[in-house]
Amino acid sequence: MLPFVAAGVAAALVLGFEEEALPFPLWLPFITVVPMILVLGLVLSLKSFPFIEKLGDKDYAYSGLVLNIFFILLYITSLIYYLCTTSD
Repeated sequence: MLPFVAAGVAAALVLGFEEEALPFPLWLPFITVVPMILVLGLVLSLKSFPFIEKLGDKDYAYSGLVLNIFFILLYITSLIYYLCTTSD
């Protein structure tokens, strides 16, 4: 669930303002809070692997890991795209 929380925070920061570029105060949570939530989701997903046998949630554990990795890659590529398009 944490990747979706991070996506919601990022969407609220970006879509909440109609300006062309994000003002500086919004950059701070966008480059600190969102990645921290994504990394926390990845760490918690990896920590859940020892409980797969005990709880029998193999599908949920692996799909959570894939979602965390996907959202981290999506965040990194969109941040790179934003930085490359606004530097002109």
